[in-house]
Amino acid sequence: MIEFKAVKPSDRQVFESFYDRKEIQNAESSFANLCAYAFLYYGEYAIVKDCLVTRIHYDYGKSVGYHYPIGNGNRKELLELLIEDARENNYEMSVLCERTHFPDACSICFEFYPKRDFYDYLYLRSDLQFLKGKKYQPKRNHINKFNSLYNWTFKILSKDDMFECMELENEWIQNSVARNPDLLNDYENERRVVEYLFNHFDELGIFGLAIKVEGKIIAFSLGSKINNNTFDVHIEKANRDFEGAFAIINQQMAEHLPENFVYINREEDLGMEGLRKAKLSYYPVKLIEKHLAVLCK
Repeated sequence: MIEFKAVKPSDRQVFESFYDRKEIQNAESSFANLCAYAFLYYGEYAIVKDCLVTRIHYDYGKSVGYHYPIGNGNRKELLELLIEDARENNYEMSVLCERTHFPDACSICFEFYPKRDFYDYLYLRSDLQFLKGKKYQPKRNHINKFNSLYNWTFKILSKDDMFECMELENEWIQNSVARNPDLLNDYENERRVVEYLFNHFDELGIFGLAIKVEGKIIAFSLGSKINNNTFDVHIEKANRDFEGAFAIINQQMAEHLPENFVYINREEDLGMEGLRKAKLSYYPVKLIEKHLAVLCK
């Protein structure tokens, strides 16, 4: 049996020690996400055969989802150990992965289901920063409009900015619930995630940026590294009353990221039509396709 441990902020160095060998760029593998969503999914990890293995619990004690392992170990041998681990614990087992990564020798044990709502949107950081070309003209128009209407500044965030950012988060949730009351629970979970990211800002390696108008934060964005060249935007919020606010926070985040980041993952759209349209309008360089590989009984 594999001994898994709960993922905690103090484990950051363990995770980052694998980043030189980490090619996958999906948001589920983000250390900060595993920590911040622990109250929902009980993220765990183990080091097995020179690989970092993480998993979450969809239904604690019953159904578990493993993420694609990171490291140089033999994938076939490792997956066989994970299958054994799931069966010993009487778990319903699944693996969330890109289908092309899955070893053919193990495919016979699984049934694969594409999960379009969970595809991640991966962008070139330079595309979001410079917005060059005809296809980005609408985005440039939004930013030009914002520039003409408001005298604004940007601010690199720290944990000390939590209170003001949470004010904006709470206003955004209140307005969103008025339009989509059925999503109240999802919005409350998101609020909890934002609070967690701020409370563990430095431990998780969070990078954040805000836009201020007349000294007040009207947009902010929070994220962290997935690997050494890919940044994950966990949260992006803007006051909709400020025309172009979402466009400017998106562009400014890309501009001020540390230089080592070549790609930006803006996570999934969860099947929400408006969100999907917005993410596609920034022309991702890749949709990170995800399949749920479910162990055959």
